[in-house]
Amino acid sequence: MSHQSQKSCMASARRISGLLRENGLRATKGRAEVLALFFETGKPLAQRQIMEMLRLKLDRASVYRILNAFTAAGVIHMAYVDGRHRVYELPDRCSGRSCHPHFSCRSCGMTACLEDFKVHSQGTLGKGFVAERQKVLIEGLCPDCTEGKK
Repeated sequence: MSHQSQKSCMASARRISGLLRENGLRATKGRAEVLALFFETGKPLAQRQIMEMLRLKLDRASVYRILNAFTAAGVIHMAYVDGRHRVYELPDRCSGRSCHPHFSCRSCGMTACLEDFKVHSQGTLGKGFVAERQKVLIEGLCPDCTEGKK
């Protein structure tokens, strides 16, 4: 690893531990590794994906507890829930009331942010309906899985 790469890694580690402490969380190695994945990938992640990326460094229960602690502290948020399948992401591109749409591949489970896809939420929902939060999930096949079908 080059000297510049080492400096960049150290700065990232300080940023992550600082963010954890700012949100009232101890900066443990496991928490830092999970949060680093969100910053490195820049995309929504499910617990299963986190486990695969960490290559068994943490057990399933530990990752579950970390995700719950992060969600409660506001470090990440749940992008969507589909049955027992939960996908989490950094909250930097969403507000408390609205989140950009997401795409989920029904074949491989990949999730992507669709930030350029606009959902019109203006206007009324109808008599008696009060919108509290908007989440949109589009399901189908990702480019890789579509190629595999040809």
